[in-house]
Order: sequence, then structure tokens, then C-alpha cells
Amino acid sequence: MNEDAIVVGNDQTKELTLSSLDKIVGFHMRKAILKALSRVSKVAGRNLATGQYSVMAIIDENPGRTQSAIAEAAGLDRSSLVPILNQFEKNGFITRVPATNDKRAYSVSLTDDGRQELKDLDVMIREIEMNVIRGLGEKDHQQLIDLLKRYHSII
Repeated sequence: MNEDAIVVGNDQTKELTLSSLDKIVGFHMRKAILKALSRVSKVAGRNLATGQYSVMAIIDENPGRTQSAIAEAAGLDRSSLVPILNQFEKNGFITRVPATNDKRAYSVSLTDDGRQELKDLDVMIREIEMNVIRGLGEKDHQQLIDLLKRYHSII
């Protein structure tokens, strides 16, 4: 097998050469994100929007902050955040009220149902993260987080 090839699926006889992608951090990050999202959705037993857990955790830790501030903290643009918040509101997970200092902006907070949903997701996310820590070891796990933070600041 070509050492620069990436085997896709379980069929070792049908090798795809992706050597140009194999050295691109973004390619591997995207695959990791999709795999993680798939795993979380499977464990949760329902489809979760990309960033749903992160957005809920940010809102919980920063109640009353604006949608723009939440989007920035989550690494989303506002147009990506709005559908997530609309679904949260429809599910009764958040409340949105006009911000006191800017009537064009909305302050967002979790409802009791939202906090319960986050608590349920927390259990699942922590279980998955513990599997990652067991697989990488605590030192490499922390190093991966540190490297990703550095990547964020570079890109």
C-alpha cells in the first residue's frame, strides 16, 4: 500500500490516494469534528446541530449575553447561530429578550428545560471525552487542546 494513501472504509483493497490532504491540518480537523459530532449524536440518540452543546454551555456560563457575543465565543458567525437559537427557543431551551443597552440586540439565557438538556448532554460529552483521554493519555489530551488553541490564534 502507498504510504501516503489514506484507506477509506474497511475495504483495504480499494485504496484512495489523498496524500495532498494528508498533510493539511484543516482536513484532519474537519474529519475529527464530523466523527465527534456523529459519535455525540449516536450517544445522545438524536441529531444535534453542529455546535449545539457548545452554544448551550456558553449560554449557561454567560446568561444574558448577546447573540453576537455567543456566536463569537462559539466560533460561529451570527447567521449560523440564529437557526440554532431558533430551534432552542422552539424547544423551550432559551429565552431571548431585547438587550438593555441595545434594543437591536437580544440577550439569551437558558430556561430550566435548557439547563436540564445541557445537564443530559454533559453526561454524554464527558463520557466521550473520557474515552478520548483514555486513548490519548492526559498529557497528549492537554497538548492537543493547547495546539488547537494555538492554531485558532494563528489562523
